[in-house]
Amino acid sequence: MDDGSRHRQGIDSPAEESRDSHLDQSVVAKLLATFEADYPILLHRLSHRLRSQEAAQDALHDAYVKLRSQPDVKEVRNHRAYLYRMSLNLAKNSIRHHGRTSTVDDYILALVPDLAPDPEQVAIARLEMEHMFAALHRMSQRRRQVFLARWRDGKSQAEIALEFGLHKRSVQKELMRAEVQLRKVLRRPKS
Repeated sequence: MDDGSRHRQGIDSPAEESRDSHLDQSVVAKLLATFEADYPILLHRLSHRLRSQEAAQDALHDAYVKLRSQPDVKEVRNHRAYLYRMSLNLAKNSIRHHGRTSTVDDYILALVPDLAPDPEQVAIARLEMEHMFAALHRMSQRRRQVFLARWRDGKSQAEIALEFGLHKRSVQKELMRAEVQLRKVLRRPKS
């Protein structure tokens, strides 16, 4: 196979591989030199963009570690722009990663109000329910059945009137009387 056919097939000759390897090392060396020379400028720009000097320092550190691992870099036109974009991309990846896995700080968690009722509120609610059920059982059977058909079963007044053989106005009166009786129980001071 001649060099022309090797190149067309995507196979590099040993001389070309050596030249590419030397080119990669040369580009990485130039990037590292630019990194060291332009560190204050890169830090300032990234701090402004990320709105955090600490995040910018972390991103630049990650970029430096990545450059020291000898990445496969072929050609770079603007070394500072390349380093800036590389650091910014690493910062965004880090933010995405930490956004998925970070936990809530205990201090912040302590500031979130607990909406669950405390034991006293639970006890008061249970007493109110007991008073309501007692008042419901003290009602006449028809009034209790009409009330439960409306509020427990969700039936309309017309359906209740048909079911109990009452006039619609009678159903309205029974519901109103049941409501008044239950409201009195709620207003009464608890003993």
